Amino acid sequence: MLRSIVSALVLTTAVAAPAMAADRGFTVSNTNGKAAIVKLWYAQSGSGKAFQEMDLKYPIGPSSRSSFTVPASDYCLYDVRIKFSDGTEQETNNVNVCRGGSVTGT
Repeated sequence: MLRSIVSALVLTTAVAAPAMAADRGFTVSNTNGKAAIVKLWYAQSGSGKAFQEMDLKYPIGPSSRSSFTVPASDYCLYDVRIKFSDGTEQETNNVNVCRGGSVTGT
């Protein structure tokens, strides 16, 4: 009986762990009334690492939002940079992807 309980706990942990790691993400809201968000980059906050471009399937239009996930890691805080269709760039620091952080483009 004890062996069955231990086996069930190990299996539950093995299945749940990847799901928790995959849930690291953030939402980008575009409150700019005229320009779409056409590019998005992210980097670990304070790491000095280069920003990596996020794949935008389509621009995030004015008054729209989209959700993104980051690759699984032990790191929760990211800096996010966005570029609008008019060329303006904006950066938001310390976005907590472990708690479903958000970025607002204005």
